[in-house]
Amino acid sequence: MLLSAADQTAFDRVSECHPQWTGMCRVSDVIADEAKLLLHAGPPFSAVDTIPAPVMNSLCVGAVWEGWADSYDQARQMINQGLIRVEAAQDHNIVVPLAGAVSPSMQLMVICDKNKPAARKYSVLNEGMVHCTRLGKLDPELQTHLSWLNGELSDWIVNRLEQPIDLLPVIAAALGDGDDCHGRTIAGSALIADQLFKATSDDIPEDIEVFLNGAMAFALNIWMASSSLMMSAAEGIEGASLITKAAGNGYEFGVQVAAKPGLWITMAAPEVKGAIDAAHTGRRAVGAIGDSAVVDFIGLGGQVLNTATASYEGLKAYLPEDALSRPEKALSGTLIGFGSRPAMTSARQVVENQGGPMVLLGMIEDRGESGRIGGGVVDVPVSFFRNVLDEAGL
Repeated sequence: MLLSAADQTAFDRVSECHPQWTGMCRVSDVIADEAKLLLHAGPPFSAVDTIPAPVMNSLCVGAVWEGWADSYDQARQMINQGLIRVEAAQDHNIVVPLAGAVSPSMQLMVICDKNKPAARKYSVLNEGMVHCTRLGKLDPELQTHLSWLNGELSDWIVNRLEQPIDLLPVIAAALGDGDDCHGRTIAGSALIADQLFKATSDDIPEDIEVFLNGAMAFALNIWMASSSLMMSAAEGIEGASLITKAAGNGYEFGVQVAAKPGLWITMAAPEVKGAIDAAHTGRRAVGAIGDSAVVDFIGLGGQVLNTATASYEGLKAYLPEDALSRPEKALSGTLIGFGSRPAMTSARQVVENQGGPMVLLGMIEDRGESGRIGGGVVDVPVSFFRNVLDEAGL
C-alpha cells in the first residue's frame, strides 16, 4: 500500500484514536442555535427544490415533532420558505443514516476519543426496524416512537453508561462474527445490547428489552459516529489525501479530504445497484443517501466482504469483478483496532491503483411512499477521486 508522507502522518493520527460511547446529550446542547434548524445526511443541498421526497418527509416529521408546525404540509411550506433552516449533519459533527433527520430536542449518542476526550462525534439513536425517519415515509406512528426513543429509552441508556463502552473491541468482535458493520450489523447490535443489559442488576423494562433485542441495526449509528470520529483525526494535515467525510443526500454524493477540512467535493448521487424487493417491483430508489458511507470509507462495510460472507453472497451479482481486492487498492494502511484490517480511503491511492471503495446502502424509494425497497452497493468511481485531488489542489 503506497502512502505519501502526508498520508502516513494522517493515518498515524487515525490509528491513535480509540472511540468510546460515553453518554447521551441533546442536539441543542451541541448546536447553540436558537433558530429552527433541521439536519440531514450528506453534503448540503444547494437549493430547497433539490431535496428528495424521502428527505423532505423526514424533515417534516422532525418539524412537527418539535412543535414548529401543526401538519406536514405546513412544515413543508416553512422549509420551502426558509422559515426552517436545513443543513448537513456532518457539518455539525453529527451523523444520520439514509433519509433520516435530526432536530434540536433529539437525544444524541456521544462518541469520544479515549485519548483525547475533547474530540467527539454524535449520532441519533437507531430507531429500530419499523418506525424510522431514515426510511423517509410519513409514518403515522413516528411521532409517538420518537418521543419514546428520546425519552424513556434514552433515559434508561444514559444510566447504563457510567462506564464508557470501548468500541474498537466490539467492532473487532462483530467482524469476527460475520458482520460487515454496515449492511449487516446483527452481531454488533447484540453485543452492544448485551453490554447495556449487563450494566445494571435492575429489572429491564419489557419494551426496552424487546426493542433492543429486535433492533438488528442498532449498532450502525454507533459505528457511524465512531468512523466519523476516527476519520476526523486526519483533518488539517497539509497535502494529505485521506477522506475524512463521505455521504450522500440522495441528490449529490460528497467527500471531504484531510488537507481541506470543510470543503465538500461533490458529484451527482450515484445509483445504488442491487435487488429491489419483490413487493416493490417497478419502484425506483433515490441515489446514494446517508452518512453511513463513512463506515465504508474507513474500511468496513463494502471493504470487508472477504470475511462478511453473508453480505458478499447477497450482493455478489452487483459487485465489480475485483470486489474482494478493493481494500488493497483504495485503503491506505492497516488498523489494529479493526482486527489488523486495511483502513482509511486515500484519494491519491484510489487514483494510483484504479479502484475506489464500495459503499453498502439501503435503497430508499424516490417518491417517499415505500421506504426501503432493497439493498445494494455503490462503486464510487475513480474519476470522482481525480476530481477530489484536483479540487483539493493535491
